[in-house]
Amino acid sequence: PFTNDFPQADIHQLLPFDLLHQLIKGAFKDHLVDWVVKYLRITHDRRYVVSLINFKLMALSYNTRIAAVASFPGLCRFHEGHDFRQWTGNDSKALMKVFILAIEGHIPQDMVCVFHTLLEFCFLIWRNIITEDTMNQIQDALTQFHHYHQIFETSGTAPHFSLPCQHSMTHYVDMIQLLAAPNRLCSSIT
Repeated sequence: PFTNDFPQADIHQLLPFDLLHQLIKGAFKDHLVDWVVKYLRITHDRRYVVSLINFKLMALSYNTRIAAVASFPGLCRFHEGHDFRQWTGNDSKALMKVFILAIEGHIPQDMVCVFHTLLEFCFLIWRNIITEDTMNQIQDALTQFHHYHQIFETSGTAPHFSLPCQHSMTHYVDMIQLLAAPNRLCSSIT
């Protein structure tokens, strides 16, 4: 990288975190959600060999579960399911609130745990005030995330898990200690 000639420069300190693009749209929407859909396709092909119609019904059931979420203050309703032409950061954040309920029972429990630990990590990071206890909780959530995410590799859904969005999560604790709570550095509020 361009920092090779600058021995005192740490690229991870030069590029601050961005909750919207690294966690919400990156780790959650562009990777984990897509990998779950891919996993459903892979497992369906193995189990039902020819039946593309059944996969569409399974996907319809998944969309129906997302669309059927009851009205509740603070929850967005996805009347069309998860099929959007254009996703916004707010759409992705709203999907984060209902996605586990939609996939529960359709995928292995370890995949559900990956989503749970990522959401735990995100909700801890979004706090306005982060204490030492919160920092320990963030580190625990990150450790659990890295423990459970291997299910995507072993299932053949993701060839590797060394993506920048997931790697950036390992630097959040250090960056919070340097720069304070990251809610001030999130492009979703600009």
